[in-house]
Amino acid sequence: MRKPGRWQWWRQLSAAFNQVSVKPAVQSEREVTRQRNIFLPTRLIVALIVFYQFFYSATPWMIDVVNTYDVVFETIQNLILAYTVSVLVIATFLFVVRRLPAGFVQWLIFFLGLADGLFLGGLTVVTGGFESNLYWVYPALIIVNAASIPLATPQIVLNLTLGIFFLTAGLVERDAQRDLVLGTIPIRTQRMTASEIEDPFALAHWLETAPAPFRRLFWDNLAPDTRSNIINAPVNHLSVTELRALLTPEVRGLLPWRQHLSALIPPPPEPEPIGSHYVLQVTVLVLLTFCCYGVQVLAAGQRRAVDERNEFTARTEQLRSTGRLAAEVAHQIKNPLSVINNVTFSLQKHFAAHPPEALAQIAIIREEVGKADRIITQVMGYAQLTEGRVERLDLPHELHRVVAETFPVPAPSALQIQCDFHGPFPPLLMQRKHFADAVGNLLQNAREAVPAAGRVLVQARVLENSAIEISVQDNGPGVPPDQRGRIFEAYYTTKEHGSGLGLAITKRNVELYGGTVRVESELGTGAKFILTFPARTLLPSLS
Repeated sequence: MRKPGRWQWWRQLSAAFNQVSVKPAVQSEREVTRQRNIFLPTRLIVALIVFYQFFYSATPWMIDVVNTYDVVFETIQNLILAYTVSVLVIATFLFVVRRLPAGFVQWLIFFLGLADGLFLGGLTVVTGGFESNLYWVYPALIIVNAASIPLATPQIVLNLTLGIFFLTAGLVERDAQRDLVLGTIPIRTQRMTASEIEDPFALAHWLETAPAPFRRLFWDNLAPDTRSNIINAPVNHLSVTELRALLTPEVRGLLPWRQHLSALIPPPPEPEPIGSHYVLQVTVLVLLTFCCYGVQVLAAGQRRAVDERNEFTARTEQLRSTGRLAAEVAHQIKNPLSVINNVTFSLQKHFAAHPPEALAQIAIIREEVGKADRIITQVMGYAQLTEGRVERLDLPHELHRVVAETFPVPAPSALQIQCDFHGPFPPLLMQRKHFADAVGNLLQNAREAVPAAGRVLVQARVLENSAIEISVQDNGPGVPPDQRGRIFEAYYTTKEHGSGLGLAITKRNVELYGGTVRVESELGTGAKFILTFPARTLLPSLS
């Protein structure tokens, strides 16, 4: 039997990432409403404004340049176009479709968060990189994601990805900006095309016969193969198209501003040392990611504590009311039964000399009064509920304790006890004695039912509705079908020296907290008793 606590620290760490529990349907409906009425219209307005500035504004965004920045800028334009179309499609979809599965909504919000990060990263590149004022939008976006995605893993992954987008945007902008503006002189790196060379033969002749110093600047800088082809052009019968294609790349490289561009370029600034301000910026985003989730966990814990306190108070008061009601009803009925029992006893003595038929009728009356008295005595057991107090029970700890009490470890036995209950479990709000009696009676019955080398399996799991299911299974003879409907009745037993109260107490204690108990069994294969405790259900009223 596995001892608790070996990996307790790891389970506590894992449980920290499962603190925020929400109802998927409620959370999904809430997030769809937010996206439809607030976030998507805001995204669409911003995307359309940026789209207009990039594609239709008179501002000089569109510069015919051939460099790294040109490629990056064209990529950002395509990204903005794709983002605008995606937001428009999703907004239309959410306004048309009103009900969506909870899982689909979570993935949709995650996709929108990634799209926001890419869009913001593209704008960061063209607005200054690490120096962009758009940096302050990243913390706001992290907070929005934390409020929209309650699950730990997608929320943290998405917000950390935002930090990666900002870092990448800053590095791309820093490397590509040098190709767009050189110092304070804007350079238009226009590309000369082959069609601009109207007469390639005249240009070839001029390059070959150019006077000094142009011959040194142009003819001497041509590639040897190009000079050879120009000299032998009449012999090789080069066409206009072939000669134009040959001269185009050479002329591009011979432009004077290309040869002497280095004189116009100021020396590059000294690289920023490792640990500069952008490292601090990214660190702030990472810390904010975990702080947002931490605040979310604390808020969820506070709400859960308030709910547990309210339920604890309600259960305690309901237990007391149940006990008082049971005691009062039992007292009011028990007194008349005592009078009836005394009268019949006197009549039995008085008719002792009379025919036996009259005595038989009196005996039947006394027998039925005795049955009623036992039922009232059982009802009075509810009055004992006020003697204990409701506690917040840790399910694995309590199960281990009950198993250890029923099957002491030092006792030599070939009986196999298997336990399978690994959390996290929601807390059970009930009296410890009631829980121990309910589970202990099942374990005791299993111990008595299995052979010497038998097997008892104790399991616990959390159902989808947050209810807790505990099962005790053995490989004993099983319960016959004709007895399954009566085994939970008080004083019903199939044992030679049994009291018939064990399963009745189990049923009473479970139903007292809104739970259920059932049995599954086949003759010869054993029996399985299943207890179900609702984690968030108030006690049923007995009134």
